[in-house]
Amino acid sequence: MAEEQKRIKELEKEVAQLRELAYKDELTTLYNRHGFKEESVKFIDEVKGYLENPSRRKNFLVKSFSLVIFDIDNFKKINDTYGHQAGDAILKLVSKIIKERVREIDMVARWGGEEIIAGLVGSEENHAYKVADDIRKKIEEAMVDWEGKTIKFTVSGGVASFAEAKDFDGLFKKSDEALYKAKQTGKNKIVKASDLFINGEVA
Repeated sequence: MAEEQKRIKELEKEVAQLRELAYKDELTTLYNRHGFKEESVKFIDEVKGYLENPSRRKNFLVKSFSLVIFDIDNFKKINDTYGHQAGDAILKLVSKIIKERVREIDMVARWGGEEIIAGLVGSEENHAYKVADDIRKKIEEAMVDWEGKTIKFTVSGGVASFAEAKDFDGLFKKSDEALYKAKQTGKNKIVKASDLFINGEVA
């Protein structure tokens, strides 16, 4: 019996390790897309319950959730100029800066390529914007020394709150539209999804 219990514990440990690998991006050690989405949906369901049940609102711990999509500006040019290893070093540093600025409960993932996404638990859009812009400023001040050259870089970002979306995909779409606006209007800036629409029209 003791041997059986020992084997069960070993199997549980193996499953946990496999789950960790399945959830993590190898380069940055952040969540990958699959892991981030799966974990985010748990918080979004909690927020959805809070928004849909006014009489039971005091029972909900998580009342808001915001998404920030960061994209490293001119990343292809950096890779073309300095090589992909330099690009990887920048991705690691950007990931580290974002991870250090958010809280333990928040989630950060490499969404793909040079996009890094953050889920801020309990944050409304304005607070998420402040966090994102603080991260943007820290990244603007950062640098990577690569083969005797100093590489400076910036990020653009889009922010949206779940209050304006129906599900994760809708929230992502709004954040992505805000990111596109940031890229389109000069880069190295953060744009809120709520600022994209004025009188129902795209600003």
